[in-house]
Amino acid sequence: MDDGAQATWGLMMTCMNSHTVGGLYLATRSQGHVTGTRTQARDALYRHVLAFAPPRPSIPVRRTVYEDGDGYLVIIEGRMQTYEYAFRLCRVVTDTEPGAAPPAAPPVYAPPPPAAPPLGG
Repeated sequence: MDDGAQATWGLMMTCMNSHTVGGLYLATRSQGHVTGTRTQARDALYRHVLAFAPPRPSIPVRRTVYEDGDGYLVIIEGRMQTYEYAFRLCRVVTDTEPGAAPPAAPPVYAPPPPAAPPLGG
C-alpha cells in the first residue's frame, strides 16, 4: 500500500505471558485506531509504545524497545519475571461492527508492461 494513501489502521498489541498454568499465553488486542497515512499511523503506534505502562511487572528493572518493520517489540524485565509485548500496525480491511470504519479500498494493481519485441526480428 502506498505510504501516502489514507486508511484506517489498528494499533495492535500481542502480550506474551509465560506464567499461566498451561504455559505460554498469547493475546492480541487492538489498542486503538488511527485514520491517516501509514506514516501517520506508524508515528501514533510509536507514541503509544513509548507511553505504554503495563500493570506487570509492578517494579520493572529494565525496559527495552526494539523496532521491527512497522512494529515494535517491548521487553520488560521484572525482578521475578520478564514480559514481552509486540506492537504492530494493521490496516483495517473490513469490520462488521455497526458504525465501524468503512472498509479499505482494495489495492490497485497495474498490469505488467508489455514485453519488448525480440531484437533483430
